[in-house]
Amino acid sequence: MKKRQIFLLSLLAVILCACQTVKKPDQDIVILFENDVHCAIDGYTKFGALKQEMLSQTPYVAVVSAGDFVQGAALGSITRGESIIKIMNAVGYDVTTIGNHEFDYGVDQMKHLMSELKADVVCCNFADLNDKQFFPSYVIKQFGDVKVAFVGATTPTTFTSSTPTFFEDASGKLIYSFHADDCFKHIEKAAKEARSEGADYVIVLSHLGDDTEIDNSVDLIRSTTGIDAVLDGHQHHIINQTVSNKSGKPIHLASTGTAFLRMGKLTINTNGEISVDLIRSDSYKNKSEEVAQVINDIEAQLEDRINAVVGHTEVPLTMFKFNDRETRRGETNLADLLADAFRDQTGADVGMLNGGGIRNQIDAGPITFGEIYSVMPFNNSVCMVECTGQQILDAIEMGVSLAPEENGSFMQVSGLRYSYDPSIPTSVKYDINNLFIGIGDTRRVTSVEVENKETGEWEPLDVNKTYTVGGQSYILQNKGAEGVFRTAKKVACAECNGRTDVQAVIDYLQKIGRITAKQYGKPQQRITVVKH
Repeated sequence: MKKRQIFLLSLLAVILCACQTVKKPDQDIVILFENDVHCAIDGYTKFGALKQEMLSQTPYVAVVSAGDFVQGAALGSITRGESIIKIMNAVGYDVTTIGNHEFDYGVDQMKHLMSELKADVVCCNFADLNDKQFFPSYVIKQFGDVKVAFVGATTPTTFTSSTPTFFEDASGKLIYSFHADDCFKHIEKAAKEARSEGADYVIVLSHLGDDTEIDNSVDLIRSTTGIDAVLDGHQHHIINQTVSNKSGKPIHLASTGTAFLRMGKLTINTNGEISVDLIRSDSYKNKSEEVAQVINDIEAQLEDRINAVVGHTEVPLTMFKFNDRETRRGETNLADLLADAFRDQTGADVGMLNGGGIRNQIDAGPITFGEIYSVMPFNNSVCMVECTGQQILDAIEMGVSLAPEENGSFMQVSGLRYSYDPSIPTSVKYDINNLFIGIGDTRRVTSVEVENKETGEWEPLDVNKTYTVGGQSYILQNKGAEGVFRTAKKVACAECNGRTDVQAVIDYLQKIGRITAKQYGKPQQRITVVKH
């Protein structure tokens, strides 16, 4: 009798599992997606056209974003993201999540921009310290009888990859959280809650990145269930693959790269099956006239300011090398120019900036205001601090800790030169918020020299001596670059006084005149990699 009961219970379980079939839509559901557009506004005309094309084939179309859209070029920065929101509204987005760069104009401006966006904004892991969320964790969209939930999440590294002080009060106390210690739990909880409300499919709009050191999208899939697809951003990778979840089920993971290199199309077909296509934007020729007109109107309003000529260069000023962002792991002539500008314009002993703050390069010829803004689109001010030689040494060590891999905190310098050996194991230490806290017993930096401003001679860095460092507020005052300068002393600087980094560079260009090959034709060998 007991065996018969067990058999019947087992049979019932099989029958119940068989009955739990995936609900199938009566027509294809198409989810158009993008990530990390970073103000590449021309792509929106094609994205808008693709939406209209899909609507001619099925009434079930949604347009979504995995974040990082309001920052990246002059048009976005000058208007503090307002212009990008207008363009996205013209396209007609349905759901977005926030990326780390949505915070680049401050938390209040981020909230304002998201309130202006005519789309549902979702993010399950951004909250205050009382765990009060600023956005819903998810939203459910209905397509006929089928319900699709969109869960949003942004990278916990936002705390340092945006501006750390934006997430603190006046006393420096942290007042916001990205749930760095339990991010995945919040995402899985949101997915389960959406299922309990009747969602047939759950799609995560993830600004986590597929290979971020902590809380990446691959690990998210591997450690959770209840998710059908992850549309990812943050790392600018082009991805179209499946990853097995905690139960062994293959889950779609996709990312469109950056700046509309691809336009994503996720389809839930009438068999209930999910497929993903990445459409090359350069091969897609249709454009939305309505979206193009909005862009034209915005550009016309800003044209004179953006196109104003502020300098001239005989040579290209570069950030890339073989398509890699060389400013994040090595020296370039553009990085040298910017560091020189900050040193000169503040009168500091040393000029420094993080390579991740350099976002574009400049072609030979006239240099416009818009080009300088596209190089440094974060609206930082220029400032000066006092710190010890030890702090400078630690900042450089922290910057080379990932070499030869890219590191946004890699230090570009002026009045300083250093060498490092990437074969030496790094011992740089960080806290849970990825803030620098110290260095162990190994160092990659093998030598550092400082230029004596009076004699022009190079002298060994004195770790006990006090130096002045000129640069951007992001790393010197606002705890950027992992907060390595957060204990440095702010110095009154008559040349600063709220002046932006863009204006400081423009003033330096006008001071030195035409940039020649002799001045900045190539990197000036300030950074040397020890080779074996």
